[in-house]
Amino acid sequence: MTLLAALLFDPIIPFGAVVVLGLALAAGTVAGYLRLGTSLGRVQNGLLLAFRLAGVALVVALLLNPSELEKLPPPATKEVLLVAVDNSMSMAQNDTEHGTRADAARSLLLDAELLKADGTPASERFRFFAFGETSAPLKDPVAFVPSSPTTRVHTSVTNLLGSLGAHEHARAIFLLSDGHDFELINPAKTGFAARARQTPIFAVALGRQGKVRDVSARITSYQPYCYVKQKARITAALRLVGVELEALTIELWREGERVQTRQMQAEGPELLVQFEVVEPAVGQFEYEVRVRPVAEEIDLENNLALTYLNVIDQQIQVLFLEGEPYWDTTFFQRSLMRNDKMNVDSIVQYAEGKARIVRKKASEKEMTIPGTDEQWRRYDVVVLGRSVEKLIGAAGVQQLENFAREHGGAVIFSRGRAFNGLKTPTELEPVIWGDTPTEHVRLQASREGQSLAPFRTLAEASAATDGVPELIAARPIVEKKPLAATLAGASTATGGEPLPAMVHRRSGSGQVLSVGVDGLWRWAFNAKIEGVNTVFDRFWDQMILWLMAGRDFLPAQQFSLRASSANIPLGEKIHFRALIRDAAGTAGPIPLVIRQGGEELANTTLVAAEGGAPDKLLAEFLPSRRGKYEAMAQFPDGSKQSVRFMVIEENLEQTEVATDAEFLRRLSESSGGRLLEPHELGRLVRELDDKPAETTAQTRLVSVWDQVWLFWLVGLLFGADWFFRRRWGLT
Repeated sequence: MTLLAALLFDPIIPFGAVVVLGLALAAGTVAGYLRLGTSLGRVQNGLLLAFRLAGVALVVALLLNPSELEKLPPPATKEVLLVAVDNSMSMAQNDTEHGTRADAARSLLLDAELLKADGTPASERFRFFAFGETSAPLKDPVAFVPSSPTTRVHTSVTNLLGSLGAHEHARAIFLLSDGHDFELINPAKTGFAARARQTPIFAVALGRQGKVRDVSARITSYQPYCYVKQKARITAALRLVGVELEALTIELWREGERVQTRQMQAEGPELLVQFEVVEPAVGQFEYEVRVRPVAEEIDLENNLALTYLNVIDQQIQVLFLEGEPYWDTTFFQRSLMRNDKMNVDSIVQYAEGKARIVRKKASEKEMTIPGTDEQWRRYDVVVLGRSVEKLIGAAGVQQLENFAREHGGAVIFSRGRAFNGLKTPTELEPVIWGDTPTEHVRLQASREGQSLAPFRTLAEASAATDGVPELIAARPIVEKKPLAATLAGASTATGGEPLPAMVHRRSGSGQVLSVGVDGLWRWAFNAKIEGVNTVFDRFWDQMILWLMAGRDFLPAQQFSLRASSANIPLGEKIHFRALIRDAAGTAGPIPLVIRQGGEELANTTLVAAEGGAPDKLLAEFLPSRRGKYEAMAQFPDGSKQSVRFMVIEENLEQTEVATDAEFLRRLSESSGGRLLEPHELGRLVRELDDKPAETTAQTRLVSVWDQVWLFWLVGLLFGADWFFRRRWGLT
């Protein structure tokens, strides 16, 4: 009776189906044996019926799956508490009553009695971790220093859970953090992963919540070099957090001295600030853009940005080629002849087979039309008029394309199409101009051109002289190449969309400018301007200087050393390149020495890339620390060139400094925990630590019919039924 009372039924199929099946089998058996019983005696018939009904009863019992409830001892599981302290750089923010956020975390661990006075864990069940990019055991919770460059909360929490042993369970995870996360994984996903392990997360938000007030500056322009007495523009972008609508004071410092100050009103999260500078002498000059600290600003290190300005005075080598003389190219040539920054060679064909050669600077060598790549590379800028193919031929056109594309030369199409005799346009031309002119137009800078020095010069002159003279005509565009930028348009008195007038395009490492208007020479005549420094002169002076500022080569020099930027983020490589004007003059690899503060840090070599051109030598360097650097190259001709650059540390952990309590709240609640106030931590830890471990015994169902003798009994009953049926003559 006791055994039957302890039995439980766990039917293989629904209980009702088992009962119906048993009754159907029993009824069929009784009916069958009553029909067959007429040929047998009562005793024989009763014996067969008993065997069959006993077998059916056993089958029904097996389908009911009688089982016994077996008690199991509780598992031997070790309960622990995981305490993870944020180790990212944002924890160094000094915005708590204890000092930095890391200081607040240390104080909280001691106040909550998670640590003893000597810094050791208060209980063997407490396990301490630091987390940033990932989580790792924290050996000294009192002396840790925030150092992780980023925070990845999902990875860190997953690693915390994975640190548990096979027979260990974490009652809770306590996170002491400012809520920064740059992994961009939904905190609910992290919380659900912890909930699946029955481990709630309790977070304490450290640091100032809401928007922290901060201004950070970075240089956005890099000009390899500019000329003596040329206006150069230094541009910086200010990133504003919490001060988007406040007045800011921005200063420009040159070689440690303040030279300009500007007051600007912020109107959004980012502000662009520009300074114009002019250097009267040759050299390399250090400029800093500094923003005066705003009230209650926490991080002051990112309030300044640094760049270098390289100032040169070498003359730019210009070549004029004209097949059909016209006023525009004539005035253009005369203007550059008067310009001290330019050394001009000119070849103008005035009749079939006759050309006039003019040189600004006398030379012992006879001047000829360039016929090889090396001869073209002696120039920095080539200005083309009309029908230039008459002078240089088809081979010269190909060499001119190589001059721009492969060697960084600048080409100016001063009168629209320069190769009128060619059947197909060249790849060099950024646009194909039409032949139907629109007369009486004025030049108007486009959005792309408004910030450029030549068009600013034009705007200043127009304001000072009640406008500049209108131009004779503008041509329509038949085709415009991809990536070609319209710097200026030509507008008419009747209005409408301006026609493109000046189009600029990069061609490999070089640049091309195409002018589609006639009559620029009219700007050279203005009664309000005395002398030769006309609007025409200043415009083309600034235009050529702008084209040259984007070129790697220094004019009139055999070698040129360049760096990829003046500001390099820590952890990224800076790339150097040396260019050789005459590749035949190279003496192989060029040594490059890198110094910081007078200390020599590295020696490397500028070498040609595998399969690359022999006139382009490359090197790279990975800085290991922040600060100012100088790289100096010793060239085969004995000359030296240096470039200076600044290694900066751009880290969102130090710019995105506001505490994100909402992120921690969502993370905690999705795991079954909650966001704690600092004073709640100690009480909750004690409650969880004092809570007894789960000792509830576990049970399982064990089938009692799964026995060999039951199998043999069922077989015996049906076998006996079959045996006696055959013996007594039944089928």
